[in-house]
Amino acid sequence: GSGGGDQDQRTMASAKRAEGMIFLKPQNMILEEAIGTRLFDDPPRREPCEVTMADFDDVKLKVVVTPDRLNFVAVHISMGPLGKRLKTDLYGQEVMDETYPGMSITPDAGFDFAIGFDLDSPPEDPQVLLNKVANFRRYLLAAPITKAFKGLKNGTGATLPLMHIETRPNEAMFIKPGADRCTIIYALSFPEETDRALARVMLQQFAKESSKVNSAPPCQYSEAKNPPMEVRELPGIDKYSTTCGFISFVVFPSHVSSDAKFDKSAAMLANFRNYLHYHIKASKTYLHYHIK
Repeated sequence: GSGGGDQDQRTMASAKRAEGMIFLKPQNMILEEAIGTRLFDDPPRREPCEVTMADFDDVKLKVVVTPDRLNFVAVHISMGPLGKRLKTDLYGQEVMDETYPGMSITPDAGFDFAIGFDLDSPPEDPQVLLNKVANFRRYLLAAPITKAFKGLKNGTGATLPLMHIETRPNEAMFIKPGADRCTIIYALSFPEETDRALARVMLQQFAKESSKVNSAPPCQYSEAKNPPMEVRELPGIDKYSTTCGFISFVVFPSHVSSDAKFDKSAAMLANFRNYLHYHIKASKTYLHYHIK
């Protein structure tokens, strides 16, 4: 129609505004497909399978349907370096009990958690279930954040400990729960000097831009040698003095007031490092292309 050009310009203008804001979908697409075809295809797919897939954060997933029980699907997950702590002090089991009630099964060797259910009589609405299963990594990864947000929402946050989570060598995430706010801090680093330089610029820019968004959690960048106040006194904090610096997000009760806001905040904050990584790669590609 005649308005096509205007529409294109409007789309481009809004894309320009959201430049750099490509949010990676938290769900695993291969997993979503493997379960989706078994729940929704007509007729639903009923065949044995064993599919292993890798995901962000050194996560490994495995979907298993055995020949003797074609209506039962099991999904196993290995949470990489966080697996051990999610099973002990990072509230992984709490997420399993709340998000996947009655679905926990014994994980295979080399995996940390597993769920299984009957495809012919799913334990809840199939679409809701599919979404939860496809987001297995995201729910477990965000377990400590979810715990802190719950404390913020019901006013018990001050009773929770500060969590120092080593996500990779030389990198960490700190969660400081509180009664009226929850602070989430990332210490980020990259092996390559170019990546570190790009990351520093992006983190500074990210903090600057996000301060213009009224409803977003306040965000601040701190140089590596000057850690944020919340973690400055922590033993061993100087091991992060050669990183790209720290980025802090302060989450207030208004950011977790509804289920939708709670979920969005938890998913985005748990996925922030991958988001940054993706944009560093994209920037390098862009620069290489234009330098040619």
